[in-house]
Amino acid sequence: MKDGLFVDGDGKQRWYKNGNYHREDGPAIEWANGRKEWWINGELHREDGPAVEWEDGGKDWLIKGKHHREDGPAIERSNGTNEWHLCGKLHRIDGPALERVNGFKSWVINDKNITYEVNEWMKENNISYPFNEETLFQFKMRFL
Repeated sequence: MKDGLFVDGDGKQRWYKNGNYHREDGPAIEWANGRKEWWINGELHREDGPAVEWEDGGKDWLIKGKHHREDGPAIERSNGTNEWHLCGKLHRIDGPALERVNGFKSWVINDKNITYEVNEWMKENNISYPFNEETLFQFKMRFL
């Protein structure tokens, strides 16, 4: 069973505890290309920042192996795509849960896609996004 630091021939550093990726004071995997991954007991996990920092600048926030972030997107891609997740579910109550760089937006609450309904509501009421405070309140009353 692996325990401690192991360095591959290509420079990748991996920390193990009881055979699982594990490190409490930094990333458990540091790739030679700059990618970093935080693991605890074999699960991607980090509470004070992204659990994966990609070499191109993208970031993934995970808690106990599930995408999760309460104060922003849990997945940030370097191309501008963002995804909001809570407890592993695509979820956002103050805007689209998926925003792509090409302008595509998908509205999702607790993994339920409500994009069609939101777009119809916005069209019927001549509403645009981003919402002002009053419109956000109306959105929450209608869809939550």
